[in-house]
Amino acid sequence: MKSRITRRNLLQASSLLLAPAALPQLLRAAAQAPTPRAPQGPTPAVQVPTPGAAQGPAPGATQFNYAYVGTYTPNGGGIYLFRLDPVTAALTQLQIVDDIRNPTWLAINPARTRLYAVSEIDNYQGKHSGAVVSYAIDSGSLQLKRLGAVSSEGSMPAHVSVHPSGKFVFVANYGGGSVAVFPVGADGALGEAADVRPSVGPRHHVRAASDPPGQFAVSDHDGPHLHMVAPDPSGQFVIANDAGLDLTLVWRFDAAAGRLLPANVPVIPAPPGSAPRHFVFHPNGRVFYNLYEHDGKVAVYDYDAARGALKLKQIVSSLPPKFEGSNLASEIVMTADGRFLYVANRLHNAVAIFSVADDGQLHGTSETWVHADSPRSLCIDPGGAFLYSCNQRGDSITSFHLNAANGALTFTGRFEAVGSPAAMTILKPS
Repeated sequence: MKSRITRRNLLQASSLLLAPAALPQLLRAAAQAPTPRAPQGPTPAVQVPTPGAAQGPAPGATQFNYAYVGTYTPNGGGIYLFRLDPVTAALTQLQIVDDIRNPTWLAINPARTRLYAVSEIDNYQGKHSGAVVSYAIDSGSLQLKRLGAVSSEGSMPAHVSVHPSGKFVFVANYGGGSVAVFPVGADGALGEAADVRPSVGPRHHVRAASDPPGQFAVSDHDGPHLHMVAPDPSGQFVIANDAGLDLTLVWRFDAAAGRLLPANVPVIPAPPGSAPRHFVFHPNGRVFYNLYEHDGKVAVYDYDAARGALKLKQIVSSLPPKFEGSNLASEIVMTADGRFLYVANRLHNAVAIFSVADDGQLHGTSETWVHADSPRSLCIDPGGAFLYSCNQRGDSITSFHLNAANGALTFTGRFEAVGSPAAMTILKPS
């Protein structure tokens, strides 16, 4: 079989940065790479974490939020637990869970007592599959304790989410091209899959018609690649993005049997080559925002929650008007009040900022450099004071003050050293 290096293989290869055997090749590649964009103004001092891990939340420290960060191993250590400083946005490490490979997406249940992590691998228990691992969250220390693991029923799982009832978990298998549903047991551990749905459809070109000039980055369009799956706010429907076949899939969810049933309109095609990746709902539940990885566009839909139906009303770019070069959009998040939306762009290494009109349509206002390489995901703290960027190839998490009046982002000057961070989820103690 002919060897093929995909865009996903290339991004994951950054996890070998610390491997001595790979260092000469990486140094040669770096010598041939373009010079990175220089910072505007003086370079902030790198913040080095204090050696030693803290022992957990101090009594009366409920003003702190806590973050779980998943990484690509072995460059990353596994799943990290951090305490977040509410004034400086600094991260203080409390725990590293190293019993899982490539925990690249995390989800916390509504009761905030369990955490679920995908293990983005393709050889779980000797089969061509990844895994989903369940953890209990200690009510006092917030540290994680492993409950168990099950096959994800497909290779390279890339996303996990939890039903609003807390009784089911959904997983998107990127390599396997499928979505799986898992029942949650009485102890919070997952049972075997209750349903698995493959994605099918014709293959498209590897480039989008509306790519920016000079786009050389390539998304994987060799087959189905499910990149995200999540329930709608009501839990009545489940939506998934297939970045390989340029499709958004919609199912009605049977919460009694844990089954996915076709919605009235089960498939919404995206422009060929655009690679729909992640999505987010407006807090009012009536507007749906879909991020296209390859051309960096955001598609805005009116959402009919009674039928699970999507009606397109706007497509807007997350890149500057005269942008030229390679880019792969990665993440889309929204403030809790629904007034601002943010998109992360890798290779361009910036966060696009949008204001949101009363009808949900977007207006681009500005962008902010993330001060590192390859922002894979973004996370806004529950109070809306800070936005965090997980910079996979930059081996860091950078943070930004979020202006509640205009949505602007101001760099805090902090670089938190984390190997290959992929995803961050924040828990606010009750």
